Order: sequence, then C-alpha cells, then structure tokens
Amino acid sequence: MTAQRSPNPFNPGSPVDPNDFVGRVSELENFKQKLMQTANGSLANMAVAGGYGVGKTSFLHKCKALAEESNALAIYFSLNEIDELSKERLAAFLIRRIKEKVREEMILERISNEIFKVIQRIKIKTEKIELSLDEEDENTFPNLQTALVAAWKTLKGTKKAIVFLLDEARVLERNRAELLLYLRAVLEHLQIEHIPVMILPAGKLTITGPTGTGFSPLVRTFQPALLENFSREEANAFITKKLNQAGVEIELIAFEKIYNATEGHPFVLTAYMNSAYSRLLPEEKKLTQAHFKATDVDFVKADLAPFFARFYDQTGRNSRKILSVMANFPREEISFSELAKKLAFEMNELSPHLGKLVQDGSIIRIDRGKYKLFHHLLGEYIKSRQQKNNSEA
Repeated sequence: MTAQRSPNPFNPGSPVDPNDFVGRVSELENFKQKLMQTANGSLANMAVAGGYGVGKTSFLHKCKALAEESNALAIYFSLNEIDELSKERLAAFLIRRIKEKVREEMILERISNEIFKVIQRIKIKTEKIELSLDEEDENTFPNLQTALVAAWKTLKGTKKAIVFLLDEARVLERNRAELLLYLRAVLEHLQIEHIPVMILPAGKLTITGPTGTGFSPLVRTFQPALLENFSREEANAFITKKLNQAGVEIELIAFEKIYNATEGHPFVLTAYMNSAYSRLLPEEKKLTQAHFKATDVDFVKADLAPFFARFYDQTGRNSRKILSVMANFPREEISFSELAKKLAFEMNELSPHLGKLVQDGSIIRIDRGKYKLFHHLLGEYIKSRQQKNNSEA
C-alpha cells in the first residue's frame, strides 16, 4: 500500500478554528472581562484593529466561541455582506442577523419555538424606509435601540447578552465615522435601560483622531485591541499544534529559521508552513531544514505574490516610488528626511503619501519621522517586481 501524507493542516487565508487558536491571551482576557461587564448591565465594547493577515477574523471567531460558552447570543458577520451601507441598512441587518441566529438556536433546541416566533415579528420603521423580514404589521419599532430592547426582553430568560462581532468594519469610518457615531448613540440609549448588548468591530481601523487630538469616534466607544505579529512562543505553539494534528514532527532548529523568515506574521507564517509541508514526501513524517530551503526558492514570487500585490502593484505611482526606495534602502528603517532626499520630494508633498501608506498597512511608523516596510519580505517582493520590469524593458 502506498503511503499517504496527512492533509496539509496549514490553510493561509482561512480563519483558524477556535479550538486551534493560540496566543492573544491578554486581548482575549480583555474581551471576557468586557463581556462579563456587559452581561451585568454596564455596557462595555471593544474594537479589534490590525493589518492585513494579522488574524482579526480568527480572533473574532474565537471571541464568538467564548461568548457562546458564556451563554450569550453571539452574532458574527462581515460588513462586506452589506451593499451601500447606511444607518438604515446597518440597523436592518443587525435585526435580521438576530433573527437568523435565533432560528439557528431554535433548530439546535437551545431556544424555544415561542421565543423564535416573537423575535421574528420584530421590525424597524425609520423615516426613510421600512425594513423587515416579514409582512406582519405588529411589533414595529421606530429605531434600532427600541428594537434591540424588545429583542432582549424576549431573550433575557434564555441568554446573558447579545454580542455582535462585525468583521471588515473599516467601512464604519467613512463619512467622518457617521456609522460609528450612530452605533455609539444606540449603545448609549441601551445603557440607560441596562440592555446587555456588546458590539465588537474589527478591521484595518483608524485608532487615532485628527493630528494632536489622540482621539477618534472609534476610541471613545470601542476601546481598541491592536493585534500584532505572533511572538516566538506563540508562533512555535501554533506550528506545533498544527503539526501534531497531522502526526508530523519538526526539527527544533527549524523554528528559528521560520520565525526569522516570517517575523511571526500570521498569514505569512501559515503560508510558509503550508509551502514547506507540501514538500513532504508521502512517507516522510518530519519537517527538516531541507524542506524550508526548498520553500525559500520561490516563496515570495509565487506563494506571497497575491498577498503582497495589494501593497505594491495596486497602489499609486508615487506610493510605489516610496516603497521602492524603502525596499532598496540599506537599513530596515528610513527617516522622513532621507525619503524626501532620495525621491526629491518636498516635505509637504511626501507627507500625505506616507500617511496613506501607513493607513493602508504597507509601512509602519516606528518612531517620530521614521518608517519601515510592514514586513521585510515585502521588500523582497518589490525588488523581484523591479527585476522583472527591468528584464522586460
């Protein structure tokens, strides 16, 4: 019988199963504390911010699992599911997802059929549009907060809180953060009646306000937890847990190489391990240095190209110039003045481009007037793209 390798346990781009989740201990403890506080009638909310591929969606799914363990009605969805997001559409969607979640809980026999029937009759009527899942005229409420109050009065004998986990929430910051301010107003009204509703938006969020204020609508209501790269210990725990599931060992010396290559960035780490694991022969049960050396050959050009393209290929001409200078600079970090000199840009001309690159996650501001690429392999990708363009010219 021909030996078969276990399925690859590393799946870049997909959320980690909550049972496989590692690290983020302080952030998860923060969530649990705020959930407990909300369940006791003193509403507490938080946001999850971080760059692309840092694990925000996986974190939300873990929070959802923890909320369900605490007997909360936990509702996860992505704001990308809503076209032309407005206050009315957002309100309708929140109520709709409560109904869908209650339907799911009824099927699982966690909620009675009577509760389901009452929840299904809840709808919102606004000045602009009436939004509902059904056609009945009863139980129509004038706004989101009164609809949530009605939903909670139906659920309170069964659940401890209602928790909304909103992925891809950057859209809430458009139009001067109007939607964030709207959610803030809703939560303030719910606090008056001690209605335990928690909202957790996650995304590439702006956690500071205008220059010099240090505040934003996000920070005022949703205290941000900033997700960063894994520590060495977290990266090693993640790798070990996944490989144990597949019955595969790894040379201890390889851990250092993996972390140096990936910097603990969750997406890059998962992609790197996925590539190395795919090089195992069916009869092999141990990842060695040889597998990782084989991975290094085309990892940036092939495996990471779709991920890095958004940071370089899909940006503007001046932004690409800035990134190119940073990729070819002899040091990891570069100062504002050094960039301006290299590019022959005026300071006031350069500043908005740098701000946009920081906001988009391509670069990191590490100190006053000092910047670096968010990942050293982005620099390798940029140089490979330049070589390709030069060879084609």
